[in-house]
Amino acid sequence: MRADLSQIILLMIAIGVPLVLFRLKRYKILLGWTCLTLFVQLFDTTILTNLPAPRIVGLMYLPTAISSFREWWGLKPVKAWVINYLYLLILGVIFGFLWPWPDTTMMRPYTLTAPGRTIIYSFRLISDLSLTLFVATQLRVAGNLYWIGRALVVGATLSALAGLLTLFTGFDLVYAITNFEDQFLTAERAHGLSAEPRGLGLACAYGLMILLIGQKRLFKLWPVLLVINLAGLLSTVSTSALALLLTGIVTGWLFFSNRTRGAILGLILLAAILLFGASVFMPMQFDSAVQTIGARIDPSQKLSGIPPGTFGQEVAYRLDVFDASAMLFLLEEPFYALLGTGPGLISLPASLHVPPGLYSAIWTPEVGVNSLPFHGILLEISNGGLLGIMLWLFQVMTCWLALRYLANRQKSSLESEEWSFAWGVFLIGTVFYLVQVSISPVWSVMSAMGWAAVKLAMEYNATDISKAKEQFRPQRYFEQPSGSASLP
Repeated sequence: MRADLSQIILLMIAIGVPLVLFRLKRYKILLGWTCLTLFVQLFDTTILTNLPAPRIVGLMYLPTAISSFREWWGLKPVKAWVINYLYLLILGVIFGFLWPWPDTTMMRPYTLTAPGRTIIYSFRLISDLSLTLFVATQLRVAGNLYWIGRALVVGATLSALAGLLTLFTGFDLVYAITNFEDQFLTAERAHGLSAEPRGLGLACAYGLMILLIGQKRLFKLWPVLLVINLAGLLSTVSTSALALLLTGIVTGWLFFSNRTRGAILGLILLAAILLFGASVFMPMQFDSAVQTIGARIDPSQKLSGIPPGTFGQEVAYRLDVFDASAMLFLLEEPFYALLGTGPGLISLPASLHVPPGLYSAIWTPEVGVNSLPFHGILLEISNGGLLGIMLWLFQVMTCWLALRYLANRQKSSLESEEWSFAWGVFLIGTVFYLVQVSISPVWSVMSAMGWAAVKLAMEYNATDISKAKEQFRPQRYFEQPSGSASLP
């Protein structure tokens, strides 16, 4: 009963804060709230469906987004998004209503059946589109790119501090707020202000990489925040979090400046110091963490007794159950890898393709899997097939080129630095999306940076072309030059 009441209170806060800010036209504060709650997921509720607080902002902005959509329609990534959305709607009608994917459990609530998932996921995409347009509109104000970076880091840091609190005291702040009983728990894997450790790991990975890109331009005490986020990430004992950290380090080393590379070396040294300190002062927790990560990296236990399969099956067996089930289905039914299974519907057919061994003993056909794949590329292919992933890659490429153009074109060094920062964050966000999709619409904020860059680049190009035409306008054959003598 208390848990239900807390959900209602949190939902009221998630609705009330943006409603007041919209009413007062405090859009910059609302932009900060949106980015903060991407990683502070206390206000995400599950009364009817999973509803992250930033998506509520998207729903509230929807009337404005509809009225202003004509301004954005000319952008190539927006057109690609719309084409992909229309294609998903067609697949949703086919596999959600006409020939719906069957429910193997026969016990799913309507929201998890094929028709229900089609409706909810389609509206979720519309909310994400509206949120993207809101953020992109605000990014036309100078300085708001850094404002987004600061808000994301603050959200990640708060979640990291909550995770460290759980690690050292056993006090779970999220549980204390959502359920007031049994507040003191023993926990070896912290989840901070997220629903699970992988969420905290994702938040801290973003916090770390944004700090490495922005450094003093974001916070004077950025090294302190770097330590907190790294400690928070390590406290999750999450292989996906470590994979994100490694991916971010490799990406930063390959694409960023020497200054960022130097900071990355410092981050690696700091991680070694923290791990050594944990092994000395927290030996039991450290040994448990090593065993947990080792078991996930070497999944011999969950694969024991399973005959070897094809290369694709061997890869799938080593993924999370939701990604593995989706991948095994697509490998067995490659037609749907080309066509797609519809908006958010992959978990229904994937429930019959849970990997053998430990996973199949837990997620039987009577239980099924309800979550979507966590790897972005697998999610895009599962939803929209070959067309879906190609349209997504097209959006990424056009946004990336526009961000690079703005970073190199700006006459002001301050503007150039700001768009260079946006380019770095967008690159990290793209790579992170491929590795792990967030429950919150983080990708909407990344897309907003790209869409805003494309729109601004088009405006600059139009201005340059107009000036060029005015300056080099060819003189007509019969046009008399001004100030010349009259022809006889």
